[in-house]
Amino acid sequence: MLENTTPPSTSHPLDYIFHPRSIAVVGISEDLPKLWIRRLYLDSLVQSQFPGQIYLVNPRGGEMDGFPLYRTLTDIPGPIDHVVVAIPAVHTPALLEECLAKRVKVVHVFSSGYAETGEPDRIELQNRLVEIARRGSMRIIGPNCLGIYYPKGKIGLSPDFTMEAGSIGYLCQSGGNVDFAVRHATSRGLRFSKVVSYGNASDINECDLLDYFAWDPETKVIAAYIEGIADGRRFFSTLKKAAAAKPVVVFKGGYTAGGLRAAASHTGSLAGSDEVWSGLLRQAGVIRVYSVEEMVDMLMALLRVTPPKGINVCVLGNGGGASVMATDELERAGLRMAPMPEAIRERMKEFIDLANSMLRNPVDVSPLATEGFPLLRNMGQRRPIDVIRDYADTALGGGWGRLLRMLNEWPNLDLVVFQHGFDISPMPIDDFIVIGSVGPLLLAARQCQMPKALVLHSMGNDQAWRSSENLRGLAAEFGLPLFLSMRGAARAIRTLIEYNRAYPERLAGIRDQAPRA
Repeated sequence: MLENTTPPSTSHPLDYIFHPRSIAVVGISEDLPKLWIRRLYLDSLVQSQFPGQIYLVNPRGGEMDGFPLYRTLTDIPGPIDHVVVAIPAVHTPALLEECLAKRVKVVHVFSSGYAETGEPDRIELQNRLVEIARRGSMRIIGPNCLGIYYPKGKIGLSPDFTMEAGSIGYLCQSGGNVDFAVRHATSRGLRFSKVVSYGNASDINECDLLDYFAWDPETKVIAAYIEGIADGRRFFSTLKKAAAAKPVVVFKGGYTAGGLRAAASHTGSLAGSDEVWSGLLRQAGVIRVYSVEEMVDMLMALLRVTPPKGINVCVLGNGGGASVMATDELERAGLRMAPMPEAIRERMKEFIDLANSMLRNPVDVSPLATEGFPLLRNMGQRRPIDVIRDYADTALGGGWGRLLRMLNEWPNLDLVVFQHGFDISPMPIDDFIVIGSVGPLLLAARQCQMPKALVLHSMGNDQAWRSSENLRGLAAEFGLPLFLSMRGAARAIRTLIEYNRAYPERLAGIRDQAPRA
């Protein structure tokens, strides 16, 4: 790790890396193999309206999208805070010498072909970069990584990444898993404070970033994808400190024998045995997950689900088979389908037909699927999703309103799961389904005052996935804890309950707000 000799402008020595006044991209071109570099480090900055200076460097000169192409870094007339390196690895030492001459603060080496190859000469090449940086005040992110995504600072990483800031700080050793996690999480309404893809960790590493996110006032929850570490003692100490300050969710990549070999070839990491990792994470008080999907589910539970006091659950939704599957997944995760009080069941029979329904627990509310149909008469040319949105703040009447009142009277009920399985239904997702069935389900979930989760699942069909987009977007807009599988919801909520029992102080004040409409 390099010593940072630049006086920090805030109380943490790494904070300045997120606040560059200028960014230079070296190696950008119109050549087909490098079009994705343009997308990552030019298109994203332009679209995000990065407020600082953007400089482009290519020895051919010329211009790109109205920006001049400087032939060398030293040709740039102004000061440069941050340099993105996208040139072949063998040429990077000379470029870092230019960075020293320009007094660059941060060098992000996007290029690969260093220690991750396992070749002695490439390991030495990576070490040379570190030695050059030590002679000045530079910090290195990488090599072999995507770098920084900071919505509040208008530093994008892909043109489709939102610039709406959130509260998740994410350190990720893989570039691809940055894209996967950010897109998966933002599509469900979660937002990030800062994201760093750090690759081979030649300088700035997982310990530095964990320490930073533990301090960062913009971060409420820390997520990490880690393939390996260099200093086990420092890592455990830093991780334990971070986990004591905020919830930490860790996905350890490379936990099987084959995964260990893959991690070594990907980022040149010393991964360690899975037994050691399991013990280390458990002792540090960290939540461990085993996939990006599971990590996003856990982040959703932490930020959007009010921690239930117990394990008693009621499931409300459409479809008998889906209700049975929901029961199996919830109970397999260690939750309990609470027996329905007979008095409540008798009252439900007054407005829910016993035919085509289940009035125990789970509750199949299919007979209520026509309650929203009168809204169709007043829809005109408007989209059904907009009609549903209009009723978001209106108290529900009819069967759904009565159901919500009954839930509040149910003794010892800790959690309500609202569910709809799309491909389970024989009906296409048209206006009737949106307004008559799923829309009211979303409104009921929004108005439910108990700890709750919404599961929109069983979307194996492309048409169902595309057609459900607006419904998923509305759920995110409402700030609902949205899950895309019952298994994922059950596992995350069960872990949330256990975590809250062990560390209730860590969950105080971290509940997230819904994104803007």
